[in-house]
Parts: sequence; C-alpha cells; structure tokens
Amino acid sequence: MAITLDLYDDFHLHGASAPEWQQRYLQLSQGVMRSTLAEAVSGGVHVFRKWMSERVVQQGCLPAGRLCFAVGNGQGAGVPRVQGRALEDHSLFLLRAGEDFTLQRPRGMELLAVTFEAEQFRRLLDARPLPPQALRLLSQPVLRAPAEAVARLRHALLGLVQGGDTAHEEAAACIAFEALHAVLEGAAGAPPGVAGSSASFIVSECHRIVAASGAAPPDIEALCRRLRTSRRSLQNGFRQMADTTPVHYLRSLRLNAVRGRLLATSAAQCSVSQAAEAQGFHQLSHFSQRYKALFGELPSADRKSVV
Repeated sequence: MAITLDLYDDFHLHGASAPEWQQRYLQLSQGVMRSTLAEAVSGGVHVFRKWMSERVVQQGCLPAGRLCFAVGNGQGAGVPRVQGRALEDHSLFLLRAGEDFTLQRPRGMELLAVTFEAEQFRRLLDARPLPPQALRLLSQPVLRAPAEAVARLRHALLGLVQGGDTAHEEAAACIAFEALHAVLEGAAGAPPGVAGSSASFIVSECHRIVAASGAAPPDIEALCRRLRTSRRSLQNGFRQMADTTPVHYLRSLRLNAVRGRLLATSAAQCSVSQAAEAQGFHQLSHFSQRYKALFGELPSADRKSVV
C-alpha cells in the first residue's frame, strides 16, 4: 500500500487535500489548530487516520461510487456526533456514495476510516455473505456493535495505515472487510442506537441559515422565530450537539468563513475589513479580537501569499 503522513497547521489546507470530499471545517474551540492525516491507498481501498487538536464541525459529501466505514480511536474531550447521533466507543458509522455528512469532533478526537469502491464491496459480500439482519444495517448511519469486534476493526485499520505487510490490494481489502464483517454480524444482535433528535435539526438549520446570510446574519430571536422554537430549546440544542452556545457557534461559523476567504485571497484582491464586513463584522477592532481569540493569531497573519 502507498502510505503518506501529512501534518497541517490549518484545517482549510487539510480539507483541500481531498477536494472530492467537498469538506468544510468549522473550528469552535479556541486555540491554534493542529492536525495530522495518515493515509494508506491500495487500488479501491483507502484507509485513513485523522486527528485534530481543536473542537471542529466537519461537513462533506462521500464521493460517488464509494462506501465508507469509520470508528473513533479515542473520543477526545467529549462525545463525537455524526448526523446528530452519538458516536460511542463501540459504534461504527457508515456513509454511502453521494451522502452528505456532519461530524461533531471534540477536541483531540482521532478517527479511523476505510472506504471501498462500492462494486468491490459488493464482490466481497458475494464471496462472504452477511446474514439478512446484518445486511439491512448497511442502510443505517450509526451502528452499535460488541466492543471486542470494534476493537479488532481498529486494530486492523491501524495495521493497514501503519504499513504492516499488506503490499497488495486484495490483501488490504480482505483484512479490512473481514474485520468489518465481524462488526456488522455483531451489530445485528446489539440494541439499536438512539435516533437523531430535534436538537440536531435545530443546529443544522441555524448553521445553514447563517452560512447563507452573508453580511446580515440573523440574531438569536430571529432564528427562534424562523424555526418556531423557544430560546431555551435553541440553547439546549447547541449545548447537546456542539457543547457550546448558539452565539459562540454561529459567530465562529462567520469567523471561519472570513478566515477561509483570507487564506484564499491576497490583500490586493480583498482587504481584511472587506472580508470581515462580508460576514457581518462591522467593527474591525472587535472582529480582530474575536478572530485572535478563536484562532490564536490576527487576521493579517492568514493572508494568502502573493506568488
């Protein structure tokens, strides 16, 4: 397998390393972001191990023709959530081709994942079928499975991404598939996970509305009216899903949008004040203070280098 290890000081660059996933990152906790990405690729199998130092909301879309399975490798400082559901230590989450996802990553969370070409996975299933009750689980976003089966899957994925003796595509595919097969069989006999809640809907809708609002973001009262919910329900939703307040989350969303623009443009193309005002920050001194508090540096430090 071809193995790479990348270190990133900025997750905007991290996301750009896999453009086909259309990934977007929102940093919520205050501090300088550090992240690592180790990958192993062999034919249609792609194994990766991703760690981020800060609390992050990660969004994206699984590329066409792929199937992805992921587990946490140490939960970090909190409970991860995918599609609004808790990703416990003995949980597995699944993504299918073209499926959008939202992952709430607590500080210091590491994720292990493997993607297959969908046709390749079907061939493996034909050769080693799953029981019907386990096969039906492939339509679910999050599965609970016996802890020992999930631990074996982690061990298998770590072995692949760290090298081992898996030089051939078929060997890598079989190792990952056998470990997944055991997890899926075990999940068929485990109690179902808790479904996503209204809190997930509240957070995702607020995120969508504010991200599209540009220079005139709605305040909390306006969001409550639009979603026909109480301020307390809004507060509780953000605390449950993102472990923060609506004000901090939504301000961080706009600060991240400014940072993304600064990293993508030169001073000649867009000034700091222009980028800030485009996201509703009209007092530059307050904006700069909040920007530095979140990212650990002033906005001028994130200007794109002029080539």
